[in-house]
Amino acid sequence: MNFEDVKDKKPKKIGELIDRSEESDNYIVKVAEDKVYELAPIAYYIWAMCDGNRSVDEIVNELSKEANLDISQVRDPVVMVLDELEKASLITF
Repeated sequence: MNFEDVKDKKPKKIGELIDRSEESDNYIVKVAEDKVYELAPIAYYIWAMCDGNRSVDEIVNELSKEANLDISQVRDPVVMVLDELEKASLITF
């Protein structure tokens, strides 16, 4: 997955937050009764932004502003996280 291919797509999250891990700062997201994932804070934050209304480009821009980083520093990591979330069936495009 690369940015140019997905920048205009609007990912939508699947599943629901059920808890925060006590041992770490990770978030527990349930997709189905037998499918539960533990997400690192940044992955959870990106997942939570996938509301079906924001494009990948808008997510990158928003994260870049909030983290006070250049868009070029944020773009590839965001696309990588979205790719992993899609593989885990936690988002759909």
